[in-house]
Amino acid sequence: MSDRENSEGKGLDSSDIESEDTNELIDATEETTEKIDVTFQILQTSVDNLLSTITDAVNSVKPNLDAKITEVMSSVSKQLATAGLGAFGIRASKIAMDELKANFSVEELFSLVLEAIEKTRATVLDVLEKTRKGATRDVSQSTRALQAKLLQMHANLSELEKQLEVTRGEVRKWRGRSNEIEERLRQREDVMATSSEEMQRMHSSIKELNEQLQERDITISSLKGELSQAQSQAAQQNELMKALDSAEQLESTYDEKILELSQVQGQLAQQTEYLDQKEAEIATLKKEIEQLQQEKGSTESRVSTMVDELASLKGSERDVEAEIVEMSGKVDELKARWDTLYRVAEDDPTFKAYFLIADKTQWFQLPHLSSALGIPTVLLKRNLQKFVDAGLLEIEGDRVRPRSLSELVDDVTKSEEKMLEDARAESNGSEAEPLDPKDLVMPTPEYLGPEDGDEYEQEGR
Repeated sequence: MSDRENSEGKGLDSSDIESEDTNELIDATEETTEKIDVTFQILQTSVDNLLSTITDAVNSVKPNLDAKITEVMSSVSKQLATAGLGAFGIRASKIAMDELKANFSVEELFSLVLEAIEKTRATVLDVLEKTRKGATRDVSQSTRALQAKLLQMHANLSELEKQLEVTRGEVRKWRGRSNEIEERLRQREDVMATSSEEMQRMHSSIKELNEQLQERDITISSLKGELSQAQSQAAQQNELMKALDSAEQLESTYDEKILELSQVQGQLAQQTEYLDQKEAEIATLKKEIEQLQQEKGSTESRVSTMVDELASLKGSERDVEAEIVEMSGKVDELKARWDTLYRVAEDDPTFKAYFLIADKTQWFQLPHLSSALGIPTVLLKRNLQKFVDAGLLEIEGDRVRPRSLSELVDDVTKSEEKMLEDARAESNGSEAEPLDPKDLVMPTPEYLGPEDGDEYEQEGR
């Protein structure tokens, strides 16, 4: 498991992760610088050995060359003597030997060669030393650029984590809303089922009442027939009363018929009252059925609306989940870049001072920090000035404290907006192309080697 994974497993905060990543960045930078130094030392040693070998070869040729010149002149003198020139040949041989010794000095010739070799040695070693210093300086510049990118990426990572947490809260809220709507739909379905059962019972009751009404109509018709018959009998009795001479018989018969008629009228009144009650009940049931049908239509409309709303919520939930997946991928990518940059800048003294106070919330005394790091307070304050310029720290006298990442993000956003406004103003109202935040980061310069006359000096710490 990597140090980054161990840090996440232990629940370290963002400042600890930032410190760990910066230390890793510094380690990688120092390792690269050491490799550059070792490589150039090997090159210097190889070139020095090669030039020393050439010098030794030149020095070994010099005695042989002197002997060869003497041997050649001796041979020329013998050939002149055997040619029959006599004293003239001897004199000519002597003159040639004197001229050769006077104008052709082996020592002078080889001293020029050796001097040229030494100049070449000094030039090559100087070029190698300048190149080494230039490469080291470029590595330092690249490290500083990476450190700036590291801070920016850390700020972006923190902001993305905040946005991700807000999005997760929205998802939880919409899920709760979706569950609430599903519960209401279930309750509506139960109410509709209960209403359907109630309507079926009411239809059954109406059917029974209709049957009872039909029976009552039959009874009323029968009673009306009996009433007509009784009235007919009463008329007959009246006729009989006229015909009868006996008053007692007429009175008795009349009283019986009157009593019978009263009973029939009482039964008719009871049946009429019962019929009115049933008609009132039927009217009430019809009103209740109409009200239930209206409620059923309204409920179906609300259920349809809730179903559409639930489908919309589920679509929104899928969109939010897709956005969460996308943001999680971006966070993972930023974390991977953070791990790489952290390994490079981990042990840099400047960043070590920053990481010691990055997670503090109160003012921190510079002399205490200077004692902890073992460097002068003036140098420490100068090293921390770049973090003050970047908006990461605040310095007041001999006190220093970190700024929150949210303030840093706000400053970066305001700076980008100001740059966009300035660009639009400079274009005189013409439509400007949008700026990419990555274009605001200075690219790492590529090392192309020293130019003539350039002097490379390594920065002192």
